[in-house]
Amino acid sequence: MPTHSGITGLLLAVLVLGTARSLPSQALAPRLTSWRPILRTERPVRVPPDPRMVTSSETHSHTVTGLVIGSLVGVAAAGVFLAAFCSDPDTQCGADEVGRALVIIAVPPAVVGAAIGSLIRTKS
Repeated sequence: MPTHSGITGLLLAVLVLGTARSLPSQALAPRLTSWRPILRTERPVRVPPDPRMVTSSETHSHTVTGLVIGSLVGVAAAGVFLAAFCSDPDTQCGADEVGRALVIIAVPPAVVGAAIGSLIRTKS
């Protein structure tokens, strides 16, 4: 009596020998051509500038920038003055001295910075 592996081998041999080499559906089917996907890359659309288009020739001043820079310089100068003036033990520095120092020392550089900034013009 043949074993299970012997029966399985016999069945496989009969199936392999008994089958046709090509199936009718394979013979009738057309060959597949190689498929290559088309990759479309998106490129930005660049429109040439219209010669009739008017470019902006507006200029703006830098008054605020000059004011900020001048204020920083003035406050630093006032701070140095107050640090030197108030370091003396017999000098009392109250709010009125600090206010006067800021008005007298810090305001002029801020005004000069704003004036210089208003003279500087750039195209926007």
